[in-house]
Amino acid sequence: VQGLISKFIGQIVAASDPTAHLSSDMDLHPPLGGCYSASAAPGSGVCREARDRACVEHAEEARAEARKPRSGCQAQDTGGPETCHTCGAVIGGVSYCSQCNVDSSGANGAPTDGVCTADNAVCNAKSNGVCTTCTGSSFMFKGGCYRTGQDPGQTMCTNAASGVCSAAADGYFVPPAEHRDNAHQSVIPCGDVEEITVGNSHKYKGVAHCTQCNTPNAASDTTTAVAATCTACEDGYFVNTNACEACGDENCATCAAEGTGKCSKCKATGTKTYLKVESGDTGTCVEASGCGSGFFPKDDAESGNKCILCGEANNGGIQNCAECSLLPSASRAGAILISCTKCSKNNLSPLKNECMANCPAGTYANSNICKPCHTSCSSCSDTDESSCTACYPGYVLSKGADTTKGTCIRECTGALMAHCKADGCTLDVGGSKYCDACEDGYAPIDGVCTAMSAGARDASGCKASGGKCTACTGTNYALLSGGCYNTKALPGSAVCTQADSNGQCQTCANGQNATSGNCPACAEGCAECVSSISTCTECLAGYYLSGTKCVKCDKDDNAITGVPNCVSCAPPTTPPGPVTCYVTQTPTVDPADPSVNKGGLPSGAIAGISVAVIAVVGGLVGFLCWWFVCRGKA
Repeated sequence: VQGLISKFIGQIVAASDPTAHLSSDMDLHPPLGGCYSASAAPGSGVCREARDRACVEHAEEARAEARKPRSGCQAQDTGGPETCHTCGAVIGGVSYCSQCNVDSSGANGAPTDGVCTADNAVCNAKSNGVCTTCTGSSFMFKGGCYRTGQDPGQTMCTNAASGVCSAAADGYFVPPAEHRDNAHQSVIPCGDVEEITVGNSHKYKGVAHCTQCNTPNAASDTTTAVAATCTACEDGYFVNTNACEACGDENCATCAAEGTGKCSKCKATGTKTYLKVESGDTGTCVEASGCGSGFFPKDDAESGNKCILCGEANNGGIQNCAECSLLPSASRAGAILISCTKCSKNNLSPLKNECMANCPAGTYANSNICKPCHTSCSSCSDTDESSCTACYPGYVLSKGADTTKGTCIRECTGALMAHCKADGCTLDVGGSKYCDACEDGYAPIDGVCTAMSAGARDASGCKASGGKCTACTGTNYALLSGGCYNTKALPGSAVCTQADSNGQCQTCANGQNATSGNCPACAEGCAECVSSISTCTECLAGYYLSGTKCVKCDKDDNAITGVPNCVSCAPPTTPPGPVTCYVTQTPTVDPADPSVNKGGLPSGAIAGISVAVIAVVGGLVGFLCWWFVCRGKA
């Protein structure tokens, strides 16, 4: 409604204007009060199209639109000097006028920037509908004068003076300087094989299918056309002795020579758009599925699609990956485009995003694949629960007959507390607590209170007194907080890796220097802290390194986000971002707690449920007896 009102008001104003008059659609009413035709000068120099006495397309707008015209050049056999007779100039795939019509009165127009006009500012001399000389920063091309400061002229020539082009744009060349003037064409397309007569009647031409070229040597006569020096050809061709020869492969865009396996880039259209290079720099064009084992297809609109080796880490692959599959686009994180299925070196990570020298906590290497341990193990020899070789912090290894492996149980619980004094489980070894004070007649050997008369652990050479060891004379045993620990096996090797004959530690596992046989402890979660106890360089299982401190995998720190229930992780390569989580543990009730059953219910709750069940069953039995006995008598 508002628009109709505005239009109505406009009509009233126009009707009241004494300078307004009825006219054809080709007339316009300019602001200076005069009426001009849009089909002839001088009106056409301002407006190219008028409707309802108003200009709807200004000349400058029309010239700007020429860079991407809607329908290109429109030729007609007859018409005024501003209509086109021949559309013979093709620039960037769009046709422009090369000769204008001459009307019956002899009025002469010619193409300026591909559009017919009678104006002499650019094309200062005309004859038979074409320009005969150009001026200023314009140049001659296919019967018209084109300016370098706008399209389409600037797509052919980058510099012109006095009507002559002196520097060609990409895809064009200029004849030698001595053969250029403002009365002849001074720029030629690299791929135009038409012989062009230039200044001094010499002839030049392009090379068929050529897209890039240089100015050739000057023509020595006026009879033979000299071809440009071609440096690059269109898709499917290659330069060979200043000619563009076909690659011989219909899917090939660029090639080094004719024949199979010579492609260096494939066409973006069709089905076989991926270049697969087996060796050297050239190859064949295949479908995405044709990349085959060891490769993955990568789209590249600029350089061309390629089959990339799975191991090319700088190209979307993964270092040392031998076989892979392309990830769905929504799953691609950062620069990695694939999921690795086989490594040529090292071990395949649990997430298939890395070939790792060492498998992360909670996994073990098997046939170059990091396979999951039982969820309770931080390291293991296989998937069995009793095959743990190390535990997460807060848990300790309860070994069986095989002293190299066992089951992980919560620290300070179960059999590990046998003969341990009350409040005697305080020694922190590798993030877990062990007993360091035993009952009389026992002493801590590898964190377990052992009877000194049993002889089972006499190899430690423990000299016991008051429930502790005062010396460890056995080979490879170190005295740690009143206990003897094997420096070649866990838990002892997590603290000390070498001891003297009296059990005094000489080499600390965490990188610190031993003082009087004691190893300074690192900060919480640290496995190594070489320079100072607060500067971590390596973390225990279940922690990640954030700067110089170790943080639990399920906790956030600065720009790093933890993952709930994660017990094995790595920090992001470039924070911010979440940790890479390899193993998660669902929180469960501690099975070592005697007050809780396997299903997670406290003993009191179980007792209450049992009483309720008995009451219900008793009531049901009583009702059935009444039903059958009493109802039977009735």
